[in-house]
Amino acid sequence: MSGEDKAPNKRRGQIQALLLMLVVALPMIAAYVIYHTGVGMPEGTVNKGKLLQPPQHLPDLPLRFADGGAWDFAEQPVRWRYVIPGSGSCDQVCRDNLYLTRQVHIRLNEKARRVERYYLLLDGAIEPQFAAYLEKEHPRLRIVEAPRAALNDALAKTNETQNPDRAGRYFLMDQEGYLMMSYGPNTDGADLLKDVKKMLKTSYEE
Repeated sequence: MSGEDKAPNKRRGQIQALLLMLVVALPMIAAYVIYHTGVGMPEGTVNKGKLLQPPQHLPDLPLRFADGGAWDFAEQPVRWRYVIPGSGSCDQVCRDNLYLTRQVHIRLNEKARRVERYYLLLDGAIEPQFAAYLEKEHPRLRIVEAPRAALNDALAKTNETQNPDRAGRYFLMDQEGYLMMSYGPNTDGADLLKDVKKMLKTSYEE
């Protein structure tokens, strides 16, 4: 075969290799875009929660533990997280959300170790009565503090309401630290469970 004959064959092989790479890569790229932007995902048909558009990276906020120490996301285990915003007292809707997320967490059975529950304290310190309630009913709940204004600034960039605790709303945060879905006070536990199971099934495990 002459050099002139080999050139078209070489180009053809390169094109075929490129097409093969695209066939493999495009679904992965599309899945990433849909997951992080919601583009192409029919709202209300795939997930039961409200997809945040765009997701917000919670660790970008100045988060602190109750003792004042900085909460460093890089030091935390790889987990999905329920994030329940609230005040130092936590009204009845807030407590209902704590109860619901606890029961859903229990129903995850052996998969529960891949999920954590966080209370995002937005206003001042935990009041003594609420602290006693948490110790009795939610001993495994982790508490971190964030400035309300910082959370509102982040949510202002999305399709989600500001001051979510006052509307009884809470979030599902992915393993990378992104608030990616929100839920209201009338969410059915079975629906939340379906969403969490789906996310665990399609994500990596540490």
